[in-house]
Amino acid sequence: MAHTFCTLAGIRCPVDMTWIKDSRSDGTPVNRPHFRRYRYGYGVLLFIALLVLIRALLPSLVKDYVNHTLNSSSGYEGHVGDIHLALWRGAYEIRDIEIRQLNSATQEPLFKAPKMEFSVLRGALIRGTVVARIRVFEAKLSFAAGHAGNAAQTGKGANWADILKKLTPFRIDRFETIDGQVHYYDLYSDPKVDVYLNQVNAIITNLTNQEDQQKRRAATLQLDALAVGQAQVRLDLQIDPFAEKPDFNLKARLTELQVDRMRDFLRAYTLVDPKSGTLDVLTELNAKDGGVKGYIKPLFHDLQLLQWKHITEQEKDPLHFLVDAVGSVVNLIFQNQSKDQLATVIPIEGRVDSPGVDVFSTIGNLVKNATVKAFSPTFEKAGKSD
Repeated sequence: MAHTFCTLAGIRCPVDMTWIKDSRSDGTPVNRPHFRRYRYGYGVLLFIALLVLIRALLPSLVKDYVNHTLNSSSGYEGHVGDIHLALWRGAYEIRDIEIRQLNSATQEPLFKAPKMEFSVLRGALIRGTVVARIRVFEAKLSFAAGHAGNAAQTGKGANWADILKKLTPFRIDRFETIDGQVHYYDLYSDPKVDVYLNQVNAIITNLTNQEDQQKRRAATLQLDALAVGQAQVRLDLQIDPFAEKPDFNLKARLTELQVDRMRDFLRAYTLVDPKSGTLDVLTELNAKDGGVKGYIKPLFHDLQLLQWKHITEQEKDPLHFLVDAVGSVVNLIFQNQSKDQLATVIPIEGRVDSPGVDVFSTIGNLVKNATVKAFSPTFEKAGKSD
């Protein structure tokens, strides 16, 4: 029937439809095929094929976008090795990321990590908010001193917060780093310097202030690490990320650092060359409206600057020998003899960008530790020295 209709109409049928009849030649009715059913089936297959194609192309497209974003800052270049998508849980991974500062005094990248994960924070979804979590694994952050026309590697000049925002379509509310490192290099000093934190585990939460809009210091940072592979470091920070001027509360502690691990650093930048002893440092700083107030509390235990039976080549230099000798005398005079401890509390107050030190109180606390009562490696009570 359809073929006859096409012939009478003078048009060419797209397919041979002579087999389509409403009844057989003997008049027995036949069932007409359900063309819509086949059309919908083909549509579903086409849609699935399109999804598969998009899923296959998406990692490459995301990788190109990420590389373009990392190279958008003047003075820096970056690239990633691969992209892994986990759409079922709203996440993707950047693998083998590396960011380099151009014209740097070191060959070490400013930042590198084998894996960096961006995902939707499920706890926020329950509260009806879509925010992102970033997790960085085994990252290494490297700073370096400048030398002979090569710039110091500091990370300045780029808006890293803006770059992170471009790497996820959602607001960032939580940032974690697992087993990271932070290094400072000076490859041109004598001796060469490499001081670092390792086993860095840090969590920054509530960056978007979602939990309580009334809190002024909503964002928090908790960091645990080892200094030069040995001394425990703990840092707690509360900060208002939306304040126009710095507004934060910082508490940090360094415990039992073996001072000989800092010899290269001290010999490179000072005339002091400690041979043995340990160091504890505690600090509390509070900033508001651009001003800062607090203290730093260093405590040396069993400190030795000279070992008379083992005079080094450097100490044969009269200037170095004199400094270490004077330092040894000062240590002997101001040391608490019962605790074998040299300690003080250094009050700090002023603008955040140029804080001042109360020298007289620092000296007074040095004497107090030696003659009145040895300071303990604990945080100060409000307004007092223990």
